[in-house]
Amino acid sequence: RGEIAMASAALARLVPTNKSPPTPSRPATMSAAAVGSKIWLSVSDEDAWVVATVIRGPQSGHVRLRRDDAPPGVDIEVERPEAEVAACSIVSDSEPTLAACEDIVGLGDVNFGAMLHSFRLRLEKDRIFTNIGPVLVVMNPYRPVDSCAPSTMLEMAKKTSASTDANDLPPHAHSSVARAYSSMVQGKHGTPQSVLVSGESGAGKTETIKLCMAALANISRSTGSTTEAALESGLLLEAFGNAMTVYNHNSSRFGKWCSLHFGADAKISSGVIQSYLLEQSRIVSAPSGERNYHIFYYMLAGMPEPLRSQLYLYDSPADYAYLRDGEAKAPGIDDATGWEELTSRLQLTGFDEAEQRTLFELLAAVLALGNVRFAEADAAEVANPSTDKEDNPGKVADAAALSVVADLLGMKQKELEAKLTTKVLKINGPSVFSKRLTRQGSTYTLALSPEQCGDTRDAVARAVYSAVFDHVIKRLNQTLGAGSIAASDRRSIGFLDIFGFENFAFNSFEQLCINFTNERLQAQFTDSLIKRQQEEWKREGVHCAHISFPDNAGQIELLDNSKGGVLALLDEECAVPKGSDEGYVSKMHTAFASNELYCKPRRGKGAALHGGKPGVVTKYDALQFIVHHYAGEVQYTASRWLEKNRGTLHPDLPKLLAGSSRPLLASLFAERAAADETKRATVGASYRSSLRALSQTMAATTQHFIRCIKPNMEQRPDHFNGQVVSRQLRYTGVAAVVEIQRAGYPISYTHASFIGRYRCVAFDKPELLAMAQSDPRQCCAGILEYAQKLAGDSAPKEPWLESLLAQVGATKVWLRAEVLNALEVPRRSVTGRAAVACQRLPPPPPPPP
Repeated sequence: RGEIAMASAALARLVPTNKSPPTPSRPATMSAAAVGSKIWLSVSDEDAWVVATVIRGPQSGHVRLRRDDAPPGVDIEVERPEAEVAACSIVSDSEPTLAACEDIVGLGDVNFGAMLHSFRLRLEKDRIFTNIGPVLVVMNPYRPVDSCAPSTMLEMAKKTSASTDANDLPPHAHSSVARAYSSMVQGKHGTPQSVLVSGESGAGKTETIKLCMAALANISRSTGSTTEAALESGLLLEAFGNAMTVYNHNSSRFGKWCSLHFGADAKISSGVIQSYLLEQSRIVSAPSGERNYHIFYYMLAGMPEPLRSQLYLYDSPADYAYLRDGEAKAPGIDDATGWEELTSRLQLTGFDEAEQRTLFELLAAVLALGNVRFAEADAAEVANPSTDKEDNPGKVADAAALSVVADLLGMKQKELEAKLTTKVLKINGPSVFSKRLTRQGSTYTLALSPEQCGDTRDAVARAVYSAVFDHVIKRLNQTLGAGSIAASDRRSIGFLDIFGFENFAFNSFEQLCINFTNERLQAQFTDSLIKRQQEEWKREGVHCAHISFPDNAGQIELLDNSKGGVLALLDEECAVPKGSDEGYVSKMHTAFASNELYCKPRRGKGAALHGGKPGVVTKYDALQFIVHHYAGEVQYTASRWLEKNRGTLHPDLPKLLAGSSRPLLASLFAERAAADETKRATVGASYRSSLRALSQTMAATTQHFIRCIKPNMEQRPDHFNGQVVSRQLRYTGVAAVVEIQRAGYPISYTHASFIGRYRCVAFDKPELLAMAQSDPRQCCAGILEYAQKLAGDSAPKEPWLESLLAQVGATKVWLRAEVLNALEVPRRSVTGRAAVACQRLPPPPPPPP
């Protein structure tokens, strides 16, 4: 050991050579409009940004350029105004190395064109993970890649030991989890962490979460039933909560927060799952070009006999009203295999065969409910005939279909029929006469119209499916030992997998809630990465120029103001006795007339959104409004929003379901049947409350951000559309992160970490290193000054500390990227020479016998 120390110290005293990997060069000073100049040029085609060479100088105020490449049918030579070209960034000498750039912040000249080009080149080489400062960007390859293979993940875990500096790991989901795990185990009681994965639908959030969970199990060396259940839980919930959409063949239609907790041995000991806003409208209607939830297709494709016959299942999705309008198959999804995997995972996570059968009975009942049709009752069947022109009451048109539903739900057919076609009302005042009303003492029984009967049927289907979904999560939490988690437990890592920003041809209540969620998450992202950074700089006493950053406070105020926001006005209209969707939108037009983030619809679009059907133009235009979200403009159509927001059943329906002979169904609705259905909180109010609670939970953790990006809209492998990626980089705040990181100090070390990492460059300055304990701040400043001398030509010429390229704060050292690059030169040289010296030492003598 003494010889090794002497060799290391001797080599440390040698002035390192200037031979080192080339550092990114600074922007050239030549004119961007000069012939031969290469610039980053913004274009309108799918490339978005390209490298272009000036081939003819200014003539008549225009410059001629040749692009390095162009899509088919696009001219490779273009002319642009001289002023536009002069404002472009010149391509630096480091451009050929963009594909190898693991952290965009480390580029010598960071601009949008270079960043986009780096992503394009890295995707071509299957390097789908890239850091942008503290944010990991994942580019969806739409095909398997070696870096995500289980064998690769396991090998990475083997190389990540307790002594590994997680900050030195290459960009990867594994690395983000390793940093979270390393931070979590620090301290006596641990420090809670969270990994927040966001992106648009189809960007790969669900798959990224799977990688993160697998990495965590590998890194923590966790095994056993709880770990297995935690890993399988996400895959199981995909069957119940994922569906094919126009943007994604396996889109999560609910939000999920999964928090894994660790024991004293730092291994997974328990977990808890919480869901947010399952898309209920999909249960009763598969949109054109999309599908209902995967579970229904799994059942039809894979359920064996005799269970299949016992649950009255048909063979094809076309046989079910809730499925036939959508697609029967989803590309890349084998429904028969899905069934086998579903039943296996149910068994693994604690559902025995009897419980599984009960679940499938209720799911079959949901499908069968959609086939119950209603027609107008004959005049002879009407209790109170009159001469008015009201619609006749509705009746069940197919008794056989209703019989199947009644059997599956465990109730009498007559009782079910009565509750689907009537509802009980209490009307104060004089008697009311109508052929649809029957008086019974102080109450009336209202015979529902055929359309209202269909609405009631759909409400029951949505309620049953949602209850089954919540039950599956409840049982998963039991298996994960959620009940054993103490409120004070701090050894945890939470994963957030939640729907990305959505903007369809027809945007309804669900899209508003989803986009409101993304507004909240964007605010959380901004607060964590920008505002907190500024506050930390101030606490550290670090001088920094004011940094402007995007702020979506206005959007959140518009949507979530408790005294008059978009969602509060919806709750208010739901409480009005004769409230209507039209009245709600009209009130918003008045309330937000002067709000630049809100505007009225562009007339005539209502018809186009609904296929140009005659008679609907005025109706839907009156229900439309536009919100300017942080991610872009979205036009909403408030059709049936009051009904969706109330989310209630007729008061007698929960009692009917709670009286089922099926124990599971009865238990799912027992609490709801005992409560006053009319006093239930609205869907919007409940969701906003749970979202605030989630925000508070995340704010109490150390947050790690992953942004998922889709390279194209067609889900095609090996295809990069720059316009699609550019939009996502801006919408997810990634572009702003680059600007903020480059403007400030992207690298920071605690005093102890900085001294531990760079003390090797000052081994011949013992008086300097002696201050490591007594005055660590001065020790760090001394190391920086001495390292600049050793770095030679690779270092920026101006004094690092005086020019604020580096600052030593109260507890941390703050560095610009160019200083870090220069610091690594003497460090690599010293450690490399020490390693060579160690290899030359004679082997130690063998141990005595």
